[in-house]
Formats: sequence, structure tokens, C-alpha cells
Amino acid sequence: MHRLPVTATLALLLTACGKPLEKPPAVRIADHFSVTQEVLSNFQGVDKSLRADCKRAGGSGATCSTFRISLGNGGAAIEPDERDWTLYFHSIRRVFQLRNRQDFTLEHVQGDLHRLTPNAKFSGIAAGETLQLDFLAENWMQFESDFMPRLFVVDARGEARVIASTDHDSIDGLVAPIGKNDPNNWKRTATDANILADAASRFRNYTAGGSQIVPGWRERIIPRPLSTRVIGEPVTIDNGIALQSGVMVPASAAAIEARLQSLGLSASESASENPRAYPVSVAIDPARFEDAAAGATTGAYRLQTQPSGARIVGYDQAGAFYGLQSLLALADVRGQTLPAVVVEDAPRFGHRGMFLDVGRNFHSKDVVLRLLDQMAAYKLNRFHFHLSDDEGWRLEIPGLPELTEVGGRRCFDLEENQCLLPQLGSGPKSDNNGSGFFSVADYIEIVRFAAARHIEVVPEFDMPAHARAAVVAMEARYRRLAESAPERASEYRLIDPEDDTRYLSVQFYDDSYINPCIDSTYHFVDKLIREVQAMHEAAGAPLRTWHFGGDEAVNILASGNFEDAPGSDPDKGDAPASARQQPWSGSPQCRQLVADGVVESMDKLDEHYARRVSALVDAAGIATMAAWHDGVKRIADAGSELATADNYANAWGPLFWGGGDESVHLAEAGFDVVQSHSDFLYFDMPYEVDPQESGYYWASRYIDTEKTFSYAPLNTAQLAEVSTDRDGNGWSASAPPAEFVAHVRGIQGQLWSEVVRTDAQVEYMIYPRLLALAERAWHRAPWELPPQPGQVYSQETDWVDTAALAGDWKEFAATLGRKELYKLDLAGVGYRVPVPGAVWVSGMLQVAVPFQGLPVEFFDGERWQLVVMAAADSQVLALRARSADGKRVGRAVDLPLTAESASH
Repeated sequence: MHRLPVTATLALLLTACGKPLEKPPAVRIADHFSVTQEVLSNFQGVDKSLRADCKRAGGSGATCSTFRISLGNGGAAIEPDERDWTLYFHSIRRVFQLRNRQDFTLEHVQGDLHRLTPNAKFSGIAAGETLQLDFLAENWMQFESDFMPRLFVVDARGEARVIASTDHDSIDGLVAPIGKNDPNNWKRTATDANILADAASRFRNYTAGGSQIVPGWRERIIPRPLSTRVIGEPVTIDNGIALQSGVMVPASAAAIEARLQSLGLSASESASENPRAYPVSVAIDPARFEDAAAGATTGAYRLQTQPSGARIVGYDQAGAFYGLQSLLALADVRGQTLPAVVVEDAPRFGHRGMFLDVGRNFHSKDVVLRLLDQMAAYKLNRFHFHLSDDEGWRLEIPGLPELTEVGGRRCFDLEENQCLLPQLGSGPKSDNNGSGFFSVADYIEIVRFAAARHIEVVPEFDMPAHARAAVVAMEARYRRLAESAPERASEYRLIDPEDDTRYLSVQFYDDSYINPCIDSTYHFVDKLIREVQAMHEAAGAPLRTWHFGGDEAVNILASGNFEDAPGSDPDKGDAPASARQQPWSGSPQCRQLVADGVVESMDKLDEHYARRVSALVDAAGIATMAAWHDGVKRIADAGSELATADNYANAWGPLFWGGGDESVHLAEAGFDVVQSHSDFLYFDMPYEVDPQESGYYWASRYIDTEKTFSYAPLNTAQLAEVSTDRDGNGWSASAPPAEFVAHVRGIQGQLWSEVVRTDAQVEYMIYPRLLALAERAWHRAPWELPPQPGQVYSQETDWVDTAALAGDWKEFAATLGRKELYKLDLAGVGYRVPVPGAVWVSGMLQVAVPFQGLPVEFFDGERWQLVVMAAADSQVLALRARSADGKRVGRAVDLPLTAESASH
């Protein structure tokens, strides 16, 4: 028998009557279409008809923007009768209308997922044609990262294919510059007073206050100790450091040795075997601290370095560990020297925290462990681990496999029997960070790794809102068991099936809240607490704090930004009255609780949930319960209303929106407060006002390292003098009462992950801001003012010593540039390399970076070369900075000026 080659067989199969058979339209679109997304109109108040359309569509505050998706057909034509496909796309803004075409039907699916389906008016897409789709969307789009990758097409059989040109985590090449269609599109309103970052504005910012040359970086420790006294000339450590750390817990000593190795400072032998190694002795003696300036407190230490060696005395194990970290902070690794100093030190706050969200997008164990290492290096001691959200459940829970099998995975399954719906640029596949979870063994390893570094892991499973992953997973469990084991099926169910409440969550879901009025909810929470507690016991680090989340359990349509449709207020969006209900108001079980007097009213169900969870936490023997502030804001007296002995809340509201008052309210209700304010401590906000930077910006258009450094946790009102609101305008605030200070447990930085899709992005967003966070958590600066009751701060007052603040920042920034960023490089941490600033002065190029010592390069049209002092006739087309080790480059900034053109 003779057989045709496979290629010839395929050619015959793809031919009918001499005409090639085309692949289905969904396949051709996925394989051959290009995609561009761009803002059309963002500047509010220009187009009155746009605002009217937005109101009628139901936009919050009747505020909308327009954007375009352009689909370029690089393949064969999609014919008018080929309508058996649907285009799905991600948008973090609710999309209301397709404004320029009638041949597609637009639908919002859930969350950020939307779809377009060609209808009977579809006229096809010719070969080579670019189809422009113009949309009306809620609010505004000011940063390119608002747009998401992985648009996908679904065929008539329900098979999903990512459009190949969009199938990556990056948005490079997918999004047009924000200012392409209107130079004002980077603004939100006509009163937006922010300054758009460019080379000149960066130069002014980086050089404000004079010279960047600061000599104090050599003996500077980050975070700054209570006192540092130089006692001699620097000593050399080029033969490594040998620890004599027998008094330390072995796991902690091993953690220090691992850091020595990463910095290239570990001696190969002990000091007795290698007498040229620099010896470091460690002792623990709490009695030495009873009358010391550092105080008798956990984490206190004394450190002395001199030519013969270093000696560290810790108040306790934590103090010894932090003393060693300060020794390594003193080290100039490149210069192989160590200042000769005497240091006395103790922490400012007991809670020095960093939060990481792995719910919205999953992040690997490796990046978590690197984060814990750096937290320890800079003396942070609380890791707030956000392990669930609407978009993902990230921890294996024995006995509840659906949590990770369904809730830990995203794919295209409209019934959500196998996975969650695609969200946040994950597309229809499970091969990216939209999917993933930690096993029990992973979590135990993380907890053990943290404990060795004196870091407490505070797990958070966000409820009752932001709980869609759990809701969907437990509904999948219910369906699996409903027939075979009906008595078990409802055991952990999280909804009242008779609840017909219409609502919309902050992330645009209508099914993401667990029901606080049914017993099965608390069976689920109790199961969760006990299983996580067992993991901590297995790790040898008992679970001390349970964070239940509690934030944003609201119906956004019931807010003051909307009115019953049809409405007459031009500044409010229209919404049907039936959709403007309190969450759970349609639940018979919740109505019964209110009728029985168990709960005062429907808007008090959050507090009912907090009380019941508190009882479960207490019954498990866990002393501390925590929540985001809005989860407990209506509790009048935490001491009498909650069963847990110790309670704190993270205050996260922007300060210009009254976030400082929220902190005071929590303290007055008996909570300790962890200051977590979003306009200074949310590291998912952009670094600068540049649309090319990544980040959410609802709380601030920028949070650079300097802004975090300027934070004043005990008197946040003073920040009104040195910062602006999100629109770049001034705000005012009154100092808190003096007694508030005693309720501040500490501060915490946050990284939410809606637009943080990769581990590399995690580190870009966290570092180097984490070091400024650590500075404020450990050290109280002289420019931080004590609260004076009734004192009001604004940009018109001058209570703050801004010169002292600027000088402190310059020394901190120089220390980063000269010492600490290089240590991050050695540890493999991919921090953000800053964008340089530059100006021409008298025909000479002057450049600046915020961190003294980083190399800067310019591009002359042919090659990149170091900026030392560019010649007067140099052509400079672009600038970029390099990492401290020179191995990575930052984002380049165009500088289309020559010395000649600048001089004119």
C-alpha cells in the first residue's frame, strides 16, 4: 500500500472543489489578529453629552471615559455570516456601551470580564482591516496598566483561544500612550494639579534641597538606630565575618549565616581556625538593658565594632538577631569595610508589617521567601499574608479540596464547576499567575522560615466580602455532594440559596459575599481556623493572630454616587431601585435575625460576623483577632463586644479622605491600630505620575520611596503640610488627641495584586519602598511632631521642619544608593531602578537619580554610554539608570534635546 505524506494528506483534506477550507473564525482571530488598546477621552468636564450618557448608563458619579480596542485582521476575511464567536476582554472599569457600532452585543459577565458577540448586523472584518471598537467606561484610565492582556475568543462549542498577540503578562505593544488622543488624558479633572513626570521635573525633584553628596551614609544603618557613635576609623572585613553565635536559636543563626553568604561576607572557617576573619560575638543579657537608653524591650540590642572584632548584646533572641542585621547594614560590601561604632537601639513599634496579596494573582513561594529575608534584614516582624480574595483561594485546606481545585484556578468555564472565571488579564488558561496555590507543606515551610527570622505570619482569609473564590468553591462542593451525601453537602455552604439581594461589589461582582446569618458559614470559618492552626503547630510557630479581613462589604450602587433610576441629579449615576439594597437584605435568614433582635439592622451584619468569628478565634485559644477597619467600624467597645482578648484593625483609608479620623475612631472603640494608610503605604500605587508606570491610583497618583519615608504614623495630620491629595491639591487635617498615640500598635505596607501579574512585578513594586517602610516602623524621626490637640495642618501652615525632613531623606537615599541597593542585587531582588532626571545647563547635560551612586547612561543614536560629563556637543536621545551592580537597566526616558537646541 502506498501512503501520501502527512502534509499532502492535510492539503487534500483542506481542499474542497479546488477551494481551500478556512479555519473557523475563532481560530483565525486568535492566530492572526493584532490588538491595540487606547484611551480616547479621559479629561472630565469637556464633553457634556458624555456625562449625560454616563449618568443614564449608571456610571458612578456620572463620571465616564472612553477607550478603544482596535483589532487588526492580519489573516483571511471574517465573513458577515461567520458570527459563531465571542470576544472576551478584561477591563478594570465597568464598560457600559459600544459607542460606534451596532453590529456587536456588549455584556458584562463578572468582575472585570466583558464580552462582545457579533449580531445580525455584523458586516464582517475584511483581510487587512482594522476594526475600531469605541467604548464608554466608568470613571477614568490614567495609567497604561489599567489595560489588561489576554483577550480571547470563544467558538460555538465553547472552546476558548487567547489572541496570540496578547498572550503574555506584559502590556508592552498592547497599549497606546495615554496622551496619544488628547494631551490632557493623563489628568482626571480640570482641577488636577499633579505634575506629569518628565526629565526636567524628575531632576528638580531629585535635586531639591541642594547637593546630593552626603557623607553620612558610611555609618548609616537602615532602619536608623536610637543612637550611633563613631569611635574610630573603619575596619576591613575582606576576610569575611566569623560568627560566635552559640547563644542564638540555631534556625536564626542559620538565617544570619545565609545572609552573610548572600552578601559574600561569610568566613569559610571559624575565627579560631581563620584568625584573619572578623570575629563577632553575640550574647543575650536582659539585665544589661534595665537602665539603658534602648530600654528593656524585646528586640533591643547593643552593638560595638572595633578593629579587634564586634560584640553584640541582645535583650533577647530578637535583639541578638537585630544586632547582627545592624552589623550587616553597617557593612560596605563593595568596599569590604565596616565603620567603627557604638550602637544602642530598640524598636519603635511592636508591629512592623508588610502585606502581600496572593489572591488576585498568585505569587510563588520563592518570592515570598525572598520577601521574608528582606523583611528580616530591615527588622520588619509581621507578614500579613492575604491568602484569598474574589479571584483566588491560595492555601490547601485538608478536607475541602474544592477550595484549591476550583477556587485556586482560573479557566474558561462559565458554569464554574472546574475553576473560577478568567479575571485580571489571566485569560482562559491556567498556565499563568491567575492560577496557583500553596500546599500544606509550602505553608509550613513559609511559617518556619519566617519564625527563624523573628517574623510572625498573620494569615488572612478575607470575608464576608471579597470571598467569591470561597463561595464558588463551596458551591461546587455542594453540587458534588448534593445527591450522594446531602447531609454533608450544606455543611460548609456559604450562601443562603433563597437570598435574592441585588448588589454590586467594589470589584463588580454580584455573588461574592458569604452570608453572615447562616451557621454553615461559621462551620467553614471554624474549620479554616483549626486547619491553619494545625499548620502553624507543625511549623513550630503557634498561630497567634487571626485576620478575618472584613473590608468593603458594601453595595456600591447604594452609595451616594448613584440615585434611583431614572434620576435628575447630573452628578449621580442612575441605578434601578431594586439594585440599591444593603447586602443580604433579601436573605430570609438575615431578615429573621433582625426580626428576632439578634442584629439591630441590616447594616450591622458586618459586626455580627465579627463577633461570631471572634468567639471562634477565642475558642481556638488564639489571643488576637485583626480586621481591616471597615469590618469593625460600627463596634462601639471592642473589649465588651468581642470575645478575643486582643484586637487590632488596619486603618487603610486615604488621609485626605479622613483616614486619620478613622484611626482615631478605632482607638476610641478600644482597638489598637496598625496604620496602613493607602496614600502612603500602598505599594500597588505607581511610583510617579507617569502613565507608563504600573499601578492602581485611586488613593494616590504616586507613592515614591521618599513619600513613604515622610510618613508620620503618630500624627498623620502633619502630612497635610508635605503632600497633596490624589489630584495634586492641598488638604487639611487636625492632630489626633494625645491619648491616641498609646493605641498605635505599628505600621504596615501593603501590596495588592490586581495589576501585579508576575513575581518580577512584585519586587519592582515593593522595593525599595520597603526600606522606607522599615525606617518609619523602627525609628521615630525628630521631624515627626507629637500630637497637639486642636492643631490644624495644611499647605498653608509651617509646623513641620521640612529642612530636617529633607536632610534626613538625603542621608537615607544616599545609604540606599551606596550600600543597600547593592545588597538587594546580591540577594537576587529585582527592585525598581529609578528613571533619571536631566536638564541642560549652559550647554552641559546634568543628570540626577534619587539614590546617590547609581550609574546613568545616555543613548546617542548608536550606543548607550555612561554619563560622566557629557560633552557640550553630545546628542542625547534617551537616558536610563542601571542597578547598583550594573546588571539591570531601568525604564529609559526620551530626552530629544542636544546641547545646541537646549541652549536656544
